[in-house]
Amino acid sequence: MIVANSGPLISFARAKRLDLLRQVIGTLVIPEAVYNEIVVKGEGKPGASEVRKSSWIEVRKIHDRRKLASLSEKLGEGEREAMILVQEVEGVLLIDDPQARTEAKGRGIRLTSSPDILQEAKDRNFIPNVRDALADLVRGGFRISERLRQDILKRAEENV
Repeated sequence: MIVANSGPLISFARAKRLDLLRQVIGTLVIPEAVYNEIVVKGEGKPGASEVRKSSWIEVRKIHDRRKLASLSEKLGEGEREAMILVQEVEGVLLIDDPQARTEAKGRGIRLTSSPDILQEAKDRNFIPNVRDALADLVRGGFRISERLRQDILKRAEENV
């Protein structure tokens, strides 16, 4: 089971690639805080309507809200809820923010990222290459260093 915070959903929505995320993941689980951030606070922005109408995105409550206090307050509410929820369902966390990834790794949470999703999409022949899909994400505001971009393309065997 894949649990996500809002960042990857917004990135794929801005890139007009939410359907690719659905193809790779199937069912995506998000906590209530992520739903509220994208659909309620983000009304009218990329992804809001798609997430609200989606049949492949499942919204879940976290069971033990007290655990939120054990996470860094530097993280957003959606990131914190996603970390708690992924542990409750024993899933994999789809998250891109470096600080949040570091916190999650320190808690032993299994992680995936938007570039990992693109690689999986290529491996499953949903897209011809990672390069173009990654460029779409970057045009939509996905932040990535040039070094990491080159590492991703090297892993995808696309360093031309």
